[in-house]
This record gives sequence, C-alpha cells and structure tokens, in this order.
Amino acid sequence: MTRTLAVVAVFAVVGFVAYQMLTGGASEPAEDVVAAIADGATVVDVRTDDEYAGGHVAGAIHANVFDDGFEQRMASLDRTEPVYLYCASGVRSGRAAAVLEGMGFERVVNAGGFDDLAAAGAPVDR
Repeated sequence: MTRTLAVVAVFAVVGFVAYQMLTGGASEPAEDVVAAIADGATVVDVRTDDEYAGGHVAGAIHANVFDDGFEQRMASLDRTEPVYLYCASGVRSGRAAAVLEGMGFERVVNAGGFDDLAAAGAPVDR
C-alpha cells in the first residue's frame, strides 16, 4: 500500500512539473485580465490566423506562437511591462509564456482562453 502511494505521488509530481512546463507564465482571474486590458495592457493573441479572424480581444497583437517569426515579433515589446497572452484554451499561451520568460520578459501572464476573456467582458473585435 505504501509503495503504491509513493508511485502515485511520483506520478503526481511529474505531471505537475510537465503541466507547468507546458503552461508557463503567471495566471490571473479573467476579470483581472479584463481590467488590465481596460488599462491598456499589452495583449497578445497567439492563435492561428483563422482563429484571430473569427474574433479577438480588441487591440490584441496577433502573433501565432508556432510561426517562425514569433520570437522576432515579441522582441519588439518592452520586456519590463506585463504581457498578457491568450489562445483558445490556455495551452498555446502557456507555451508562448514560457518562450517570453526565456527571452527575459519580467511579467508574463497566461490569460487562458479567448472565450473565457470574452465572457468576462473583454472588448472583442469580430
């Protein structure tokens, strides 16, 4: 029984670490992100072109995290200012957050999914 619990604990820790690696950046409640957006925060939509064209947070910079030029586009942002990233669910924005953290950005927030932000009142362009 003790051995089984130890194995489960190890898998739980490994799973948690893997999740953190895939979903980098700090996280905040959608309502706090919406307030930051209203205050003029830098917001980056890391989804595909088609997803962005279907609707996005008003004023969001569009930079697909899987495009070759993603890091180059992000290099023009102020690394001392907070950057809020979102995608459809939070996984790709987590990946983008890890990239920005690796580039030396001081405050990166994985804002999660577009639908959650829109439901929380983020201004949307369609």
